[in-house]
Amino acid sequence: MPANPKIAQFVERAKSGGVADQTLVGMLTGRGWPEKEVYEALAAHYESQTGMEIPRRGGGSTAARDAFLYLLAFSTLATWTISLASLAFTLIDRSLVDRLSTLNFQYDNYGLAESLASIIVAFPIYLLVSRIVLRESAAHPEKQQSSVRKWLTYMALVIAAGCFIGDLVTTLAFFLRGEITSRFLAKAFVVLVLSGGVFSYYYGGLRKAEESGGPGRFIRDSWMASLAALLVAAMVIWGFSSLGAPKTQRALRSDQARVQALYQLSAKIHAPWNPNSLLERKLPASLGELTDVQTSDPFTHAPYEYHAKSGSQYELCATFSLPSQQDDSRPRLWTHPAGHYCFSLDATRDLDSPNLYLYGSQ
Repeated sequence: MPANPKIAQFVERAKSGGVADQTLVGMLTGRGWPEKEVYEALAAHYESQTGMEIPRRGGGSTAARDAFLYLLAFSTLATWTISLASLAFTLIDRSLVDRLSTLNFQYDNYGLAESLASIIVAFPIYLLVSRIVLRESAAHPEKQQSSVRKWLTYMALVIAAGCFIGDLVTTLAFFLRGEITSRFLAKAFVVLVLSGGVFSYYYGGLRKAEESGGPGRFIRDSWMASLAALLVAAMVIWGFSSLGAPKTQRALRSDQARVQALYQLSAKIHAPWNPNSLLERKLPASLGELTDVQTSDPFTHAPYEYHAKSGSQYELCATFSLPSQQDDSRPRLWTHPAGHYCFSLDATRDLDSPNLYLYGSQ
């Protein structure tokens, strides 16, 4: 691209007066001239002085490749940082138990697994792409001034600011609704650490790019990568210790399916005892009299046990892989130990849905 005549004339006059290149760039960009046009004028000046054309780096797809790498880096950054915050919030909720919380661990375990999976996939990709970007920046320092890099970095900072504000608002809202202070402080600390870390690293990187750079910047990058890796590793280990192995989660889900099946059986047994029912109020002689319900364990295929007692009382029995979470402050109808267990039920009493009951990881 030919140099702008106005800029080229000013550069020639200024250089003849001994003005430094950085001073020229600062003055002209301060007056609104694009940085690229300023450097083109400087290049034209030095070409005329040396009688040689400044070599241009080949590859027209460089900008597109840089955009791809930065977009991939920032998208994986958003994925693992948001997932890490979600993981930390869940673990804080489990560690600092609030008896007023209505958290359902059945769905909580699903969210915990999703957070762990997102971190395990996104974080290594982020480190790999960031390493590629840093290597190219070291080999080609001019990329530190890339407009693509600056635009995408500022976009990442805006997203980080939005996540920081949203998480902090949510955390404060829970605190104002009566969440215990220790939970609030722990979650606020998580938000500040993650958002502050992203801001300080990328905003500091933009400032460093405006300076000479040098090896100090890459030492800083290595330290930040090491700290992030240690933090992520510690949180992932804590998450797996809370979630349990996939085999444990499989056993947990099978127990949930058993309780749900027993609930459906009991609902059928209770139907004739409903005040609005026209059916005879009596207990069935066996589960074979019930229709449209599952009467055997879907995993072991062993039939569920049914024992009719006196009056409206009866028992439903199954064999469970794990004990349900014990919480003495909330006695639950469907709480059970591991192994064979019978629920003592009464057809005249209302049934609570088992979806209201908590299952903890073992």
